Amino acid sequence: MILFKADYKNYSVPQLEKLRFKEEDFYKRYNHCVLLQTCNRVEAYFDPNFTNLEDLKEDFKDFELIEGDDAIIHLLRLAAGLESMIVGEDQILGQIKRSYHTAKKYGKTTKYLDIVFLKSIHIGQRVRSETKINKGKVSIASAAIELLEKTVGLNNKNILVIGAGEIGTLVGKVLIEKNIKAIFVANRTYERAERLAEKLGGMAVHFDKLKEALNFCDVIICATASPHKILDKEILKDVKGEKIIVDIANPRDVDDNVKELPNVKLYTIDDLRLVSKENLERRKREIPAVERIIEEEFPILRKKLEKLNLEYLIKDYRSYIEGIRNRELEKALKKIRCGKDPEEILVKFSEVFAKRLLHDFIEIIYSSDVDREVIKTIVALLKDRERSLT
Repeated sequence: MILFKADYKNYSVPQLEKLRFKEEDFYKRYNHCVLLQTCNRVEAYFDPNFTNLEDLKEDFKDFELIEGDDAIIHLLRLAAGLESMIVGEDQILGQIKRSYHTAKKYGKTTKYLDIVFLKSIHIGQRVRSETKINKGKVSIASAAIELLEKTVGLNNKNILVIGAGEIGTLVGKVLIEKNIKAIFVANRTYERAERLAEKLGGMAVHFDKLKEALNFCDVIICATASPHKILDKEILKDVKGEKIIVDIANPRDVDDNVKELPNVKLYTIDDLRLVSKENLERRKREIPAVERIIEEEFPILRKKLEKLNLEYLIKDYRSYIEGIRNRELEKALKKIRCGKDPEEILVKFSEVFAKRLLHDFIEIIYSSDVDREVIKTIVALLKDRERSLT
């Protein structure tokens, strides 16, 4: 395998953005390849059987070059979640599948790439079914939802998300997968609240109506970019009913004095970091089990590729034989058309054909470092085969 790689480990986000390709343009320009692009990586995989590396080096001079088994193992580790910024994340496996199917749609894959990519997908699926590498949320947004599910549950709850920026959007996307009763979005800019609420199938709240929303909702998730506190004891003192507040803003949205209220339970970003850290540590403990699966599957993949290489070798040898046969046959047919004895021509054709094959074989033996023992073994096997046919 030939791999040109750029990822978050050695490249900044602006650098990765400059290296990205338009898929259609990439596949118009290159053959026998698969392009994988995510927010954290740009990787181009090429079939070494049909690719001249020297022809590509200039185009990919800004990329890291990885060849052979190292490139294959990188893809297997990537599919297993070991090369992601967040260990064990599931998204990468879907991205690999989509990239492979896109390359196939453009007619750019080969038998070699089919074998390698299908094996990587199989390993990714096996790892996630046999280990806990992807268990436990590690992003702050996901950790917030996990904490709520473990403590109070989310079923049939009314949820208020304060903040319609990046973090609020991430929280909302996780929430819509849950069995909540309703979701409300409040933001100082009402139009932004409306846009996010529409995406989530929820309702936007004007900021001057925040008190009413606080009264109506069971769980409040604060995720603004405000430099000032949004909620404090004074605002919440008259709010009725038990309230769970999760503050994932940085800087904090909620004043610690709300903890003095008997009906309010506050979780801060520090609580969530603890959840996230514990989950990440649990995932990391699964790495040896994942690596054992890769070590078990890699030799199986190598055997398939070796068999494919043998098929390519046989195809090349057949093409070589056919080239000689066609040239000598054409000479023989010309002589027959000129009225010469067909039987004599056929005998001559067979002699010349055999001599040409033997001549090339002898030249290779004397002019290269071919292992003599291998040649002896092949000749012995051919003689045995000949005896079995007589």
